[in-house]
Amino acid sequence: MGKVILNFDESGNLGKKGRYFTIACIETTNSKPLKNVMKKSILKTKKSFDKYKSYKEIKASDANPVVKDYILRKIISKEIQIRYIVADLNHTKKELIEDENLLYNFMLQYLIIPVAKKRNTDQLEINIDMRTIKVNSVNSFQDYIKLKIKYELGLDVDIKVKYFESHNSYAIQAADFVANTVNSFYEYKNNYHYYDILKDKVCHRELFPRSKFGRDL
Repeated sequence: MGKVILNFDESGNLGKKGRYFTIACIETTNSKPLKNVMKKSILKTKKSFDKYKSYKEIKASDANPVVKDYILRKIISKEIQIRYIVADLNHTKKELIEDENLLYNFMLQYLIIPVAKKRNTDQLEINIDMRTIKVNSVNSFQDYIKLKIKYELGLDVDIKVKYFESHNSYAIQAADFVANTVNSFYEYKNNYHYYDILKDKVCHRELFPRSKFGRDL
């Protein structure tokens, strides 16, 4: 397999609004087709809808139903796999919710470690939206995940963590549409149409905490 590229984004407000918090990942061995299709889709959307012409980045939360459907279908047309983890904040420890970086790092490992364990994976490129990590904690996640994979698990995998402003990364913009779709599916329980577009590409789903997820208090 060689090199695997993981593009991450999240959706949810960590208990400030809504019950669920989602991190989604688009996995690929070559990001170029994904970036190209997103670039073309965004340009076409801006040409077709005056509303979006001045947007620096079209977020899934701002996309109208036609645009969201169109972009999701373009994303899944490429050779990708989708991984995601959803946290039920009603059953997540208060200490995790109060420290966003801690929760983010904790959740990310559930998606990254299974990829690192795959046979023939020798390089991992992890691409993360800069706004999800506090400035003084940028290096801590790289150290954290390397410690987990290289030393705790003893895996010989070269790991590179890259941080992007999302408006500069079409791959992370694609992950935003996936994360928004997944989180909406769990939060509102009636958003089946968009989730159905993605579901055949989902290779890994994690619900946290497993024993209490979705249960009423």
